[in-house]
Amino acid sequence: VPYMRRIDSRTRTGLLVGGLAKFLALDVAFLVSLAGLPFAPFALGQAIIDVLPGFISIPLIETLQYWAKGLLVLGVIALFLIDGAWAGAVAVMPSRRDASVVAIVALPWVVAVALGQLFAGLRIDLATSVIDASVGLIVNALALAFLAPASLDRTAEPAPSRRRVLMGAAGIAALFALGALPVSRVLANAGTQLGGVTRQAKKLVERATIPPADPSIDGLPGITTRITPSEEHYTVDTTLVKPRVDIATWRLGVVGNVERPFSLTYDELLDLDAIEQVRTLECISNPVGGDLISTAVWTGVRMKDLLDRAGVKPNSFDVVLTSVDGYSDSFPVAKAMEPDTFLAYLMNGTTLPQDHGYPVRVLVPNIYGMKNVKWLQQIKVETFDFKGYWQEQGWDDGAIVNTNTRIDVPGRNVRWNGSDVVIAGIAFAGARGIKQVELSFDEGKTWQAATLEPPPGPIAWTRWALRWTPPGPGNRTIWARATDGRGDTQTPVFRQPYPSGATGYDTLTVNVVRV
Repeated sequence: VPYMRRIDSRTRTGLLVGGLAKFLALDVAFLVSLAGLPFAPFALGQAIIDVLPGFISIPLIETLQYWAKGLLVLGVIALFLIDGAWAGAVAVMPSRRDASVVAIVALPWVVAVALGQLFAGLRIDLATSVIDASVGLIVNALALAFLAPASLDRTAEPAPSRRRVLMGAAGIAALFALGALPVSRVLANAGTQLGGVTRQAKKLVERATIPPADPSIDGLPGITTRITPSEEHYTVDTTLVKPRVDIATWRLGVVGNVERPFSLTYDELLDLDAIEQVRTLECISNPVGGDLISTAVWTGVRMKDLLDRAGVKPNSFDVVLTSVDGYSDSFPVAKAMEPDTFLAYLMNGTTLPQDHGYPVRVLVPNIYGMKNVKWLQQIKVETFDFKGYWQEQGWDDGAIVNTNTRIDVPGRNVRWNGSDVVIAGIAFAGARGIKQVELSFDEGKTWQAATLEPPPGPIAWTRWALRWTPPGPGNRTIWARATDGRGDTQTPVFRQPYPSGATGYDTLTVNVVRV
């Protein structure tokens, strides 16, 4: 690299070993975080998310969509590595001051803890955040103290010496990882309880009835599964550091404009009458034809039962749902009283996985996922129209699911032997259901109706399929549209997800090759 030639070899060596020392430290800190501690770069990234004003975050989310958080994490890690390189360059200076080196090494770790507490204190536990950052800082300092002098030793056998340096650094990182993980497991001993445990409802009063699958659709390679495995279910949230809830101390409060406020423990919630439903969730930021949509079997308690027990006062307007990390959203009291609005504590036959809101999350029909609050801690009845986190960023408060369809198969290259080609996918319209799915092969001049499979539940997606005979080889464009249960056909007008969810037809251009 030409500009690197302007830097003397000693400084170049310092930049390299400093970056390597930081990388090893990040590696160990990340391994420790897997046992339940907040990874320091995630803590810093979370602070950035929480402090970023809407006029910056909205364009970023609209442009980057679900890549936004990943790119933020990469950016934060890059800042750590730059700091490491800086520390390495200072460490190899003959006139260096050790205090300056230590200060530079410690800077990102200290800033991550401080800003995490200042701007995201509800999401990030101070003690565990300090532990993860301290482990990273110790490894960082030791690795740099070992690598910097060794890398400058240009005596005999330089190549083997460098190899010994690298192997020694890796050994130090491994030792710290092995030593820190048992400690962090003790500190996060609730980890085995954070969801995913097979369980049955104690008092199931309504069981989901799933119609048989259509074999001609179910057997298609590449078709979406009717029920999404929990580990494949989409997740979108505002946090990089997932809340870890201790059910021994967790309480669900039902408060606000009610006659009889009360709270429930986890076991008390599980003792209540429960219902089971197949439910599709879709993120409001899901683009046309996107994959931020999934379906699962959920079990929980009707919100109406809790609100009836509390006695909602007549002048009430909104129900505000608040997570343990402070995230809040709302919907009208009338929506909360619907029989299909409930608090889920089981997902696909297990306790909620941590990523999906353990111990309890909200499920509300016909509304995008952002209002289906995870890690629920409080239900508060208010007398005014409450605006939640995303509404303050400009997203739609009603958040009604738009009718949409997606083409799953075939792929973009079709090997055609003269027989029919099967086109298949999913369609969803929230609680309105799907009445019809149609495909067009001539840019909307004519439409052909697809065969619909019975949906796995009344508020779940519908899979569909159509057999098509291409007129010949070449590029062909397929349009797909759906009509909901009320008879309203989805709009062809293309619209980005912000602020009210994406609209427009999903299209697929295939290259038909005769074989």
